[in-house]
Amino acid sequence: MRKIALIPVFNEETTLLSVLEPLSTLVDVLIVVDDGSRDRSLELAESWSRRWRHVRILCLPENRGMSSALREGFLYLAARLSAGDFDSEDLVLTLDADGQHDAREILALCEHVEREGLDVALTRRDFSLYPVHKRLGNSLMTLWARVWSGFPYSDVESGFRAMRLKVIPPVLDYYTGFRYSCAQEIAILSARLGFRVANDFHTVIQLYRSQRQRATFSSMPFSAFGRLPAGRVRRKVGDRPPVARLVVTSDSL
Repeated sequence: MRKIALIPVFNEETTLLSVLEPLSTLVDVLIVVDDGSRDRSLELAESWSRRWRHVRILCLPENRGMSSALREGFLYLAARLSAGDFDSEDLVLTLDADGQHDAREILALCEHVEREGLDVALTRRDFSLYPVHKRLGNSLMTLWARVWSGFPYSDVESGFRAMRLKVIPPVLDYYTGFRYSCAQEIAILSARLGFRVANDFHTVIQLYRSQRQRATFSSMPFSAFGRLPAGRVRRKVGDRPPVARLVVTSDSL
């Protein structure tokens, strides 16, 4: 079982290298997707990657939102799985690039997935650093996702998760990748598709960064729920070609 880290990045020049550095020794493959950053994030990632043979960097031509950045990474991984380069049981780990998560928790998260026989493990954050309004917003979004997924999530908005690679192709068949809908869509689709899901791995947040609550979240549960049974907008992975450009590659991958 290989560990594959997937990191979406947008304007994170102050924290990016502090996130990538510990990850580089903890995973077998490290994929960075730059979401049209307007600062030096892409430049720093490219320069840093020259030290490693297991790093790939994808670049979107303009900012499209975290969900689109993850979609590009998912499409790349699905293609590699189809080509036989990766195994369906390999673990894909997503983390935010702002430094809020402790990369060293990856090993414990992977052990948790193996021990519990999971396909998807979404971490449950310690909210001690979060203001009341942020906790309330997360509770409402989590409740909304519980209704539409049928799964008792406790923190649906966490960006720190582990997924078996086999989960990604069927999720992509329904995944829109619209702006910041990723957390809701991944949670609802993976549960509704019958994968073994858990949301009980406790993780400590190292810092809190204020972000504007995005209204697009609220419509995603209903949209994701409705697409599954009807299948009317189901599209195969190959029908939605990637947009990102591969800027750093290695023969070792």
